[in-house]
Amino acid sequence: MTVLDSIFLAACALYAFQGIRLIYGAARAQYEEVSHYKPQVSIVVASRNEEKNIERTLASLAALEYPKEKLEVIIVDDCSTDATPRIMQRYAQQFPFIRTMTAKPSESHLRGKSNAIAQGIDNSSGEIIMMTDADCAVPPSWVTATTSYFDEETGVVAGLTLLHYTSWFGGMQSVDWSYILAIAASAMALRHPLSCIGNNFSFRRKAYDEVGGYRGIKFSVTEDYALFKAITSSGKWNYKYPLDKETLVLSTPCNTAKDLYRQKRRWGVGGKDMRLSGMLIMAVSFFMHVLLLGGLFIGINATFLLAGLLLKLVLDLSLILIPLRRVQQTNQLKYFFVFELYFFLTVVALPFAVFWGGDVIWKGRRY
Repeated sequence: MTVLDSIFLAACALYAFQGIRLIYGAARAQYEEVSHYKPQVSIVVASRNEEKNIERTLASLAALEYPKEKLEVIIVDDCSTDATPRIMQRYAQQFPFIRTMTAKPSESHLRGKSNAIAQGIDNSSGEIIMMTDADCAVPPSWVTATTSYFDEETGVVAGLTLLHYTSWFGGMQSVDWSYILAIAASAMALRHPLSCIGNNFSFRRKAYDEVGGYRGIKFSVTEDYALFKAITSSGKWNYKYPLDKETLVLSTPCNTAKDLYRQKRRWGVGGKDMRLSGMLIMAVSFFMHVLLLGGLFIGINATFLLAGLLLKLVLDLSLILIPLRRVQQTNQLKYFFVFELYFFLTVVALPFAVFWGGDVIWKGRRY
């Protein structure tokens, strides 16, 4: 056995240990519904040039099964130049609990979406704030199921988001989301909160105010992650990430490889200050994939490489299966092998794109 073989086997052992731990954590991402009260809830949605998607979002919000006297939906137009504001106004006229507003220029360090969301929260009144995006559809049970996980000690409840797809390209992205968010839910269950996704994110207003809201935290291109980190790092609040079908949100996949690259890079740049445990997960994954890709060229035993590849596939599949089974979306597994090819590319290339890729471009803005 060569030195390179030994290094590769050590990488496999680390990947196996990490994978088994993440699988264990994801399996534990189940929480009892602890409350039956109906708090005042404000849903805040920032929208920028979403004329193709926002009607689907608004229709799903209008169909929420929650007492309307305890619900307000605030849609904030973030300087749209298309028909988005007109569609918003039409729904606001039809449903009294839906309100619209236009984001004003920021008077602080906030920019873009974080500025729009902050203004929406400023104009809300709910005890619980819930957020989704203007290209998402929420289930009728979304508010009722999410609020049931809040007790007096809970400041944050996150939820699973998958993608509404019509092609293999979208299906591949949805499997990717299930993998990433399974890690997020697992880490939270293991009491090492890493991240969440802002299109299925809820928090107590009190927790938000205690960290100073968006104006009190450093600007980030992933504003949802920055707020999540501020609240969970305060040590004052409990947090939960249930993998629950009743809170499953469906988002819209990127249409082109260019858009997908920009999305992944924005997430990567926004997560550069992730806690050490998250960085270690990414480091172990990076070196495992690099060694698998380059193993034959640098002389690693082919049998070891094949065994390592099979190990990786089994662990990845086992982790992805947990959220997909919980929300009854296992049909997405037909895109698993396409996802794995994509996963190899992104795991190896993303660190270089994050640190040397220049400015972040998203929704026509440069950060």
